Amino acid sequence: MATIIDKKTLEHVASLARLAIAPDEEGPLLGDLERILGYVAQLTSVDTSAVVSKRPAMTVLRPDTPSEGLTREAGLGGAPAMRDGFCDRTECHGRRG
Repeated sequence: MATIIDKKTLEHVASLARLAIAPDEEGPLLGDLERILGYVAQLTSVDTSAVVSKRPAMTVLRPDTPSEGLTREAGLGGAPAMRDGFCDRTECHGRRG
């Protein structure tokens, strides 16, 4: 069976996710990911042409017309803390920097 994921791809995905993978974790992780991706590949080969969607098709959309946006006061009126006309992020997250 062809390899679906290699060490270089694992390292790339780990860097995107900002994960540090120890060298002794690479082998087991590659094996796990290989099995998961192999299962997903199996699922893509299933014939679903006879399956009827139970979700209604969305065919009518509202017109996309420009309109007035919120004022700064209306948009930020519910913010727990303001500083210089902006939401004070540190106060919003419950800690003070």
